[in-house]
Amino acid sequence: MQPTGAVTYVRSNGMCERKRTVLDILRASPGYVSGERISASLGISRNAVHKHVKSLRARGYTIVGVSRRGYRLEEEPGRLAIPVVTGMTRESVFGRSFRYYDEIASTNVEAKSLANDGAPEGTVVIAEAQTAGRGRLGRRWTSPAGKGLLFSVIVRPDLPMADAHLMTLVAATATASAIEEQSGQAVAIKWPNDLYVGDRKVGGILLEVSGEQDEIDWIIVGIGINVNTEYNELPVPLRRSAVSLKMAGGEPVDRSELLARVLLALEAQYLDVARNGFAGTLAEFRARDYLRAKTVSVQTRTGAVVGEATGIDDRGALLVELPHRHVRRFHAGDVTLHTS
Repeated sequence: MQPTGAVTYVRSNGMCERKRTVLDILRASPGYVSGERISASLGISRNAVHKHVKSLRARGYTIVGVSRRGYRLEEEPGRLAIPVVTGMTRESVFGRSFRYYDEIASTNVEAKSLANDGAPEGTVVIAEAQTAGRGRLGRRWTSPAGKGLLFSVIVRPDLPMADAHLMTLVAATATASAIEEQSGQAVAIKWPNDLYVGDRKVGGILLEVSGEQDEIDWIIVGIGINVNTEYNELPVPLRRSAVSLKMAGGEPVDRSELLARVLLALEAQYLDVARNGFAGTLAEFRARDYLRAKTVSVQTRTGAVVGEATGIDDRGALLVELPHRHVRRFHAGDVTLHTS
């Protein structure tokens, strides 16, 4: 695996012309702009103006609306500084080619399309916001625009399909170490793909694979991290179980630098696997095992299995000790902490 080519920086935001014009009007005014003035400028109804403003807010723009005064743009979402990222990843394969979107349905979906079209290993698809992001088991992954890291990396490992799932552990351990290096927050990994700070989830990994039994064509490593999300920006059902690095540490974290650190850590771990196998990754995972020695419930097709998590085996399977010291291995399943 050698670096090839120059950095490709494609910025696409998918913002319609009218929405962009609404934003330009608000940017040009230091005070409030009436909805009537905006609607007259664009030749659309005031209700349509309100819909555009609502959409801009969903993209991370702070727009205040006051009755009889109109709208005022107070803050724009912080953007990633891609030159900062590429400056740090100059000698790396992971980060030589970028596809950067203000908004996209899913970075994994776009990465899969690029991989099928022959995109090189190390191609990164990143978005400030996703409209159809998802996590493991089809769960929705939400993040306010400009506050998290939402990206996917194409890798083409020389591995049999039977080892593909172990790349989840590679991505999780690499991301955990990069977060610690950047933020100072200790990060644990909840098998197989969730990143935890304390007892709350701060990020996750979603792996998608294409190939045949003896050969992998590509793997898409999707990574989502809550970086500078505020408590009130989390979906209400997740406010007790999720956290951001800013919430945990009290200070904002530089997203551009964190992205670069994750890419560098991911490449280093990936190269170690190519040279030495998965022993180092498994050891790193075991040192960060969030579930070890805790009572867990594993949801299977036949029902829940409750026992004590005792670690993972050399194939990355979760080990759960049941009554009478019988140990059961799980290669898949939804795992939660068990409370009696």
